[in-house]
Amino acid sequence: MKTPSQKNDQPTPEGPYCIRFYKHYADSPAWELVPQALTYLEESGFAIGRGPQTPPLFTDSCMAAIGKDGKAIGFLTCDCDGESWYISLSYVVPEHRRKYIHTALFDALRNKAKEQGNVDSITCSTHANNLAAQAAFEAQGRTKESITYTYWLKDGSDGKEPTESAAAQSPGRGFEEMRMPEYLVESFDTGLDGPKSMQAFINEKAAEGYSLHQAIERSPCQWVLIFSSLSCGQCQAT
Repeated sequence: MKTPSQKNDQPTPEGPYCIRFYKHYADSPAWELVPQALTYLEESGFAIGRGPQTPPLFTDSCMAAIGKDGKAIGFLTCDCDGESWYISLSYVVPEHRRKYIHTALFDALRNKAKEQGNVDSITCSTHANNLAAQAAFEAQGRTKESITYTYWLKDGSDGKEPTESAAAQSPGRGFEEMRMPEYLVESFDTGLDGPKSMQAFINEKAAEGYSLHQAIERSPCQWVLIFSSLSCGQCQAT
């Protein structure tokens, strides 16, 4: 006899895992990955805000990718109350990345929201420098709606003034020299010219000082291209 969680298993296109929904993430195998996910965000500089990255609420729901051994290899935690759902944390273990697991998790969450019938939107937030996550979200059909700017008067962790801030924090220093962005995320349609037009676009960006870091295919003609500044050195992708 299947358990309630097993009844919510979703078929997956490839890979020895299943997608399973849990009303509370504390009841799922995914809770064991939460500390690993928070550490990754902190060490990568992708934590949102200046204070410690906080875990999701135990009452948040969870869509988890479960391997053959019963352990989670990826998850999305989500506040599923009301008409607008909010994804509080998402993570896939490094050895299982780039296998469309995150997309399978989001698709399963989207399908569940559609089945419920009264859900208007699913939203999430990510750090401005987490370009790989942003590209993945856009490839999944999500829409970027806003960017938040913050001027920190005190450090969120100890209440003291930030040690590094704007030029006003350092008398006599003046404004920092304007620099080109370290990363660019560009949507590109190859059109009838196919890869030839994409290569021409990549060459144009190279002339501007950018190299192609990652290309994500959304359809045979639609791509999301991530460029890194030639001056920023090697960058890490999620």
